[in-house]
Amino acid sequence: VKKISKSFSNNLVLNEISFSVSKGEIFGILGPNGSGKTTIFNLILGALKAERGKIEINGESINPYPMHERCKNWKLAMVPQNSACFLGLNVLENLTAISEIKIKDRGKRKERVEELLAKFNLESKKNTIARDLSGGEKKRLAISLALVTIPNILLLDEPFSALDPLSVETIREIISDLQKSSISCIISDHNISSTLMSVDRAILLANSIVVAEGSPRELLS
Repeated sequence: VKKISKSFSNNLVLNEISFSVSKGEIFGILGPNGSGKTTIFNLILGALKAERGKIEINGESINPYPMHERCKNWKLAMVPQNSACFLGLNVLENLTAISEIKIKDRGKRKERVEELLAKFNLESKKNTIARDLSGGEKKRLAISLALVTIPNILLLDEPFSALDPLSVETIREIISDLQKSSISCIISDHNISSTLMSVDRAILLANSIVVAEGSPRELLS
């Protein structure tokens, strides 16, 4: 991300923000509510257009491309803050619906669904309607849907918000496990302690700029 700027109604939210993320790295974007964390995600995805600056993946600018091409060509995936699942379907139907779009081979599709149910400890909940899941269970389902086809870059917006301590720890373990698949993971959250325990490096946003950058130890210092 190279010197991106974004305003809303003449209010400068991001002022020449820059950072880079390596393959398999877990990277954090920290800051108070309204500091532009979700805006950065929307700029990376292509849901918003930056006024200035460039976003590159493997040295190639993705600025000209719409969201669906960015997600397909560069294997981007995002888990938004709110429930990113079909609330009227059960857990198995959610995973089946996404896998039908993403995986053509029926055998591989079934195999992947069963693998995700086991990996995210959702087997006992597979017949439960999504709206009846707890906050932590919904979050686990949302992340599993984003991982139906293994992305290269996973954006997690507020993954720890409104979760009990046990669920936070479970999500942290899931995020840590993603590194084994060489997935680059970008976490945006205002829960600084949980985020710093999960990331390799992070930036801290305030007043439209990056005010600190580095490892968790460096940021705390």
